Amino acid sequence: MKSLIRFLLVVGFLWVLELPAATVKHHIVFLAGESLYGSETTLPIYADRLKKKYGYQCTTLVRTDKDKFPNLEVLSKADLVVFYMRRMTLSEDQLGQVKRYIESGRPVIGLRTASHAMQNWLAFDKLVLGGNYQGHHKNELIGKTSIVPEMNSHPILNKVVSGFKMGGSLYKNSPLAKQATALITGKIKGHPEEPVAWTHTYKGNRTFYTSLGHQDDFENINFINLINNAIEWCLDDSDKSESTLEKIVEKYGIESGEPFRIGVALFEKMVKEKNIQLLDVRTPSEFKASHISDTKWIDWFSPSFKNKIKELDKEKIYLVYCAGGVRSARACEMMSDMGFKYTVDLAPGFSGWKAAGKAIEK
Repeated sequence: MKSLIRFLLVVGFLWVLELPAATVKHHIVFLAGESLYGSETTLPIYADRLKKKYGYQCTTLVRTDKDKFPNLEVLSKADLVVFYMRRMTLSEDQLGQVKRYIESGRPVIGLRTASHAMQNWLAFDKLVLGGNYQGHHKNELIGKTSIVPEMNSHPILNKVVSGFKMGGSLYKNSPLAKQATALITGKIKGHPEEPVAWTHTYKGNRTFYTSLGHQDDFENINFINLINNAIEWCLDDSDKSESTLEKIVEKYGIESGEPFRIGVALFEKMVKEKNIQLLDVRTPSEFKASHISDTKWIDWFSPSFKNKIKELDKEKIYLVYCAGGVRSARACEMMSDMGFKYTVDLAPGFSGWKAAGKAIEK
């Protein structure tokens, strides 16, 4: 009880000092699903501070039993999800809700045990977070942090001081995914340095992970600043600069020569990018009835379809759609076989696009 009171007092003091008021209305969902580090206590308190000081709309879901969250459907309305789970085996329905959020391209933050969050989706660590969890050092071996020198000016590290003591054991996460960028490392004497905090991207989202998150970390102003900054960075959509083809490919994880099949939310996000070409492969009557703005049209059923495709620039990124996703999938396969580097297929088709209420042109 005394430690909880001390935690509340310290965290409250740190927030008064460091977190300015704001009027942001983004909706952040926190998932507390572990039993080792007190996330069922720390996350609700942290979320409440965010709500009061930043103006965020915050929802904290604490698991009701070992493998279940209440009201997980709220993920469909979230702008950011903070995962603090450990080895949960979610039901097919709840895992589907998590995956739909991830596949939409919205941002993700993972804290500590999020690297091994779901037993029935172990790939979450490498695929989404960009990590490589290999266990941890002994609990009594507490490491110290170091900011990666070339990352000093990164916005996530604002007011984060190198050399602070970690609250819990050092996780082993080397090597990270090639698209991950380490911001902070940790070191225990006599052992290799390990990444402690990094950024990553999956299907165009912004992802941040840190192996910090022990209850003692929530009493450390450096950790509070780190998470505050990470939230702001993940939700930052102010960068309106034109993306190069290379940046778009890296941002969304598009593989050269491999058709990329995605849903409506991510397709809409990519449509807004520069240096892409929309391609409608439906019939003339379908296209005339309605289509997505700025779309090039080539009828899949036309005898001249392949010849017209040959005239296109094979180096561009093509966002391809038909009515229901069948013709577009075949078109993407054909284009890949013809040497087109980047083809993206709208899986639910134009029907799914319209059903989602997205913009069309007649």
